[in-house]
Amino acid sequence: MATLGFSCMKALLATGLLLLCLAPAAPLDLHQPQPVLFVEPSTPVEISCILGEGLDGKGNVFWYRRVHGEWPRRILNCSQEVQDGFSCEYTKGRTVLHIAAAHTSHTGLYLCAYYINSRLKFGNGTTLIVGDSWKAQSWVRLLVPHGSPSDPPGLVCAVGNASGPVLVSWPGGPRPQQVLGLGGSTEPLISPAGIAGGTGGLCEVRFNASGPPVRRSVELHGAKGMVTPPPPGQAMLVPDHSLRQEVSPDI
Repeated sequence: MATLGFSCMKALLATGLLLLCLAPAAPLDLHQPQPVLFVEPSTPVEISCILGEGLDGKGNVFWYRRVHGEWPRRILNCSQEVQDGFSCEYTKGRTVLHIAAAHTSHTGLYLCAYYINSRLKFGNGTTLIVGDSWKAQSWVRLLVPHGSPSDPPGLVCAVGNASGPVLVSWPGGPRPQQVLGLGGSTEPLISPAGIAGGTGGLCEVRFNASGPPVRRSVELHGAKGMVTPPPPGQAMLVPDHSLRQEVSPDI
């Protein structure tokens, strides 16, 4: 199989973390306009893929699914009929993967592909998350790495006791959305460290399709000097009284 040419996507198989860029650096021959989809179990799903000019013929269009630690596996070719609850809709310039009734086992990264010149070209991918990853013991925290040379310092968003994947966003900042936990790890999920915008940072974590995200924010200047520095190389937990927390009781 040809090497996957993702221009704006990086899978870190060891951690189950998926980094998604919402704006590709260059036009793609196959573009999937839905970076992330949250759906409730048993609902129908449609995953779209836009085919570039010159990519025509449903017999050359395929859909793949990738789960943690594995190469993409083919679901079906668009010339096939229904396959295990999956079906493909094809019109010139566009294809849609249909899932009749979503199940938690359908969670994963979905890739459209086009066979041309004896190789497969892949789209940028759509991450499908089915069900609710929130539990009564779930938590979200902002961490400030000790000894960060930047000003403002870098921030890390940590999520614990989630029952499945979550979507992490940093509103107002340059960092892309991140899907954490596709590998089914029981360890705390850690977003990549980055530089916060301005004098504060806001982390949003989405656990399900229906509830609003859990938010954690901090005024970094107010947090400085309030915490005893940990040993070198360890992270500093921003104390609860310096956080502005917004948690919906409906989650």
